[in-house]
Amino acid sequence: MILYHGSNQLFKSFDLSHASEGTGVKFGYGIYLTESEASAVHYSQPRNQDQSADHYLYTIEIPDLVENNHLTSASPVSMEIVSLVSRSLNLSIPADVCDKGKEFRKWVGCALTGAKKAKFAEEKAAAELLNSLGVIYNVWPTAQTKPDGLKNICVFNPS
Repeated sequence: MILYHGSNQLFKSFDLSHASEGTGVKFGYGIYLTESEASAVHYSQPRNQDQSADHYLYTIEIPDLVENNHLTSASPVSMEIVSLVSRSLNLSIPADVCDKGKEFRKWVGCALTGAKKAKFAEEKAAAELLNSLGVIYNVWPTAQTKPDGLKNICVFNPS
C-alpha cells in the first residue's frame, strides 16, 4: 500500500531517534504515515516547531494490512495478537483492554515498564514488543467521523 509522510526536514531514511519531535507519540511510537496526501502536507509543518519554508512529501510503500499485523485504535484486538502478547509477557490480559487497540497498546507498554500511565517510554516498549511479534502497525482514521475512510498508520519499525 502507498502512504505519505510530510516533514520540514529532508532525509534519506527514517530514524526513530526523532520520534515525537513532530506531533508526539499520541498514536504510538513509530513513523507516522497517511493515505491522505493532503494530511501529509499539513503535517510537514508541525505545530510545536518554528515555521519553515521547507516542506517535503515522502511516498512510502508498506506491506498491506492483514488481520494480525496491526492494531486499530478504536477496534477490538484480534485474539491471535492477544494470545501472542499474553504468552510473551506471561500475563493474562484484562478483557476490557482488548476492546480497543489504543487501550491494548498502552496496557502493553505499562505492563512492560511497570508504569501506571503510558508515556513515551511505554509507547516505545509496546512498539518494540509488538513489532517483534509481527504486529507492525497501529491504524486510526484520518477523520474520526469517517472510521471507514482514509487511514493514518504508525509503523513501529523504520525498515
